[in-house]
Amino acid sequence: MRAATASAPGKIILFGEHFVVHGNPAIASAINLRASVEVVEAEGGVISLEGFIGDNPASSAASYLVKKLGYNRGLRLRISSQIPQSVGLGSSAAIAVASAAATLQLIGRKLDHRLLLEAAHEGEKVAHYTPSGIDTSIAVFGGAGVYTRSEGYKKIDMGLEELLVINTGRPRRTGDLVRKVREFGENNPGKFGEILDEAAGIVDEALRALREPDLEIIGRLMNRNQELLRMVGVSSEEIEEVIGECLRLGACGAKLTGAGGGGCVIAVADRDQMDKISRKLCERCQVMRVGLMAEGVRIEPRPGSP
Repeated sequence: MRAATASAPGKIILFGEHFVVHGNPAIASAINLRASVEVVEAEGGVISLEGFIGDNPASSAASYLVKKLGYNRGLRLRISSQIPQSVGLGSSAAIAVASAAATLQLIGRKLDHRLLLEAAHEGEKVAHYTPSGIDTSIAVFGGAGVYTRSEGYKKIDMGLEELLVINTGRPRRTGDLVRKVREFGENNPGKFGEILDEAAGIVDEALRALREPDLEIIGRLMNRNQELLRMVGVSSEEIEEVIGECLRLGACGAKLTGAGGGGCVIAVADRDQMDKISRKLCERCQVMRVGLMAEGVRIEPRPGSP
C-alpha cells in the first residue's frame, strides 16, 4: 500500500486574536512544535483516523481533497503531535494541513498552497464555527507574518526569536469564544468599534518593536492587548493568575494567545528572567520555551528512504 507523511507547525498569535475575525490585522508566528500525519492507502473508499470515530480536522481535510480530485481509494490516517490540543496553539490547523499535504503527496499531486488552504479550512470547521484562516495560513507558510481576512498572510522579518508559552491546563472550545466576542460586538457596537481601532493601532506599533526587538515595548503592548481581550470577555481566572505571576517574576509583558477562556499564555522576557519564570511556573503548569518563525508544512521522508 502506498503511504505518505507530512508535518506542519503550531502557532502563537502575538497580537490581534479575536479582532482578526472582524477584519483587523493580527501578528502571528509558527512555533517549533509540529504535528505529523501519516496517510496510508486503504481498500473500501473509507477515510478513517486511527483511534478516532466521527468528524475531525485530519479526515475532513483529506476527504475534501479526495472528493475534489476524484481519488477513489480509501485512506487510513495516523497522527503524531508535539502540540497540546485545545489550548490555542493551532493544533487542529497543523493536523488539517499535514493531513492535506500527505494526501496530496500520496495521490501524486504537488503541494499546491491554494489547495492546502482550502482543504485545511474545511478541516478547521470541525473544531471552529467560523475559522479566521490565520492558523491554517501559518501552518502552510510558516515564519511570522501579518494576517487579515481580506489580504491573507504576509510574511514579516522579526527579531524576536523565542518566548515562553504557559499552558494553564484549562481546555476550551474556540468556536464558543469567537461567538462570545461576536455577541459582545452586537450588544456594544460603539465600544467594540473603539476596541477594534485600538487593537489595530497596537498591531502597527508592535510591528516596529518586533523588528528590533524591543522587549519593553513588546511587553507593554502585550499587556494592553490583554486588557482589550479582557474587556470582550475571553480571559479567565487561570489566565489572569498566570499573567500576574509572569509579571511578578520579571516578564516584560504577558497575554493570552488564541481564543482564551483557558488555554495558553505567552510571555516575553530577557533570557535570565525566562529561566526564572520557567522554574517557578513549571511547578504547576506546562511551560514551553518555544522558537518562533518555524518552517511551514513539509513532506517527511518515509522510514528507510534515502
